[in-house]
Amino acid sequence: MNNGNFTIGEFSRVMGVSPRTIDFYTRQGLLHPRQPSPGHGYRHYDEGDCQRMGLIKQLQAKKYSLQEIRKILESSSNPKASSAVEAMERITMDLEKLRNIVLENLSSAKAANIAAIRTIATDALQKATGLCALLVNLLQEIPLH
Repeated sequence: MNNGNFTIGEFSRVMGVSPRTIDFYTRQGLLHPRQPSPGHGYRHYDEGDCQRMGLIKQLQAKKYSLQEIRKILESSSNPKASSAVEAMERITMDLEKLRNIVLENLSSAKAANIAAIRTIATDALQKATGLCALLVNLLQEIPLH
């Protein structure tokens, strides 16, 4: 591997799939490797291909068909859609971090100033409820497939 460019063997090891799977997705147009020099025919995969492969694996795990995955990948090529997906992924990761922080501090919060904890927890719950309402609205506006 050099500078984020992978041969098919390296790419398959990094992504945890077989070279045949990489070939299949490439033939299906889901991955777009480049050929640095036309004479030898070797394909090289980059970080963008890693992201696409990661998304393909996530969607497969959720039982999306190849046709549905292709549509999602095509729409995520749109810079606005791509940044929206990245924003949702960041929100999901941040919510998980916040959940872990709350769980880690639960016992010490119970021993602290009860009135102050109640006030802060109520404020946090109101903000979280507002975020949940926004996410519900977003999900209702997005077509299923």
